[in-house]
Amino acid sequence: MTDPRTTPEAVPAESSDPSEPVLRRVGPGGALASDHAFGVALVTLWHRVVRAGPAGGFPVDADRGGIARLVPPLVDELRTGRAVGFAVNAGRLLVGFGLLRPGHGSAEHTATLPLLLTDPEHLRTGVGDRLLAALLDAAGQAGIDRVEVAVDPDQADFFGRRGFAEWGRRPGWRRPDGAKTPARDELLLGWTA
Repeated sequence: MTDPRTTPEAVPAESSDPSEPVLRRVGPGGALASDHAFGVALVTLWHRVVRAGPAGGFPVDADRGGIARLVPPLVDELRTGRAVGFAVNAGRLLVGFGLLRPGHGSAEHTATLPLLLTDPEHLRTGVGDRLLAALLDAAGQAGIDRVEVAVDPDQADFFGRRGFAEWGRRPGWRRPDGAKTPARDELLLGWTA
């Protein structure tokens, strides 16, 4: 079984258009370092996504500090190869990021997809598709044949069009705007190779 955390990823040639989105692997075997600068860019992207609508487990009015507290452990997972990450940059701006967390021991054939972010200005441009395809390809190369993602029902169509099926539901699991709105279900979706 190939390890998705160390499998090199071919980096496309730089486009002559500096604003053209470019996909790169983050961390070991990748073209982007998993360092403090990447962490700051990830906080900025995540905050832009959250401000555009409830996403990533935060209400719309979430402060940047709350998001910033979650990023250092993710960057460390990428740096040490415990997780697989891909980023999409348009010029110097991070416009997309996806994280795959492989299972361990008797679950090493599985993975979770805890984070898939696309900048609001780059929705419906293929950024999310490219990230998800790269993550599933890395999973397949590593012999991972099951990937799970927990999503808001509004995101189910995106994943469904890419081969994910509903595996379960957590009733009343999400409150997009805190106590201001009724709780919504969270869907557990799964992809099988």
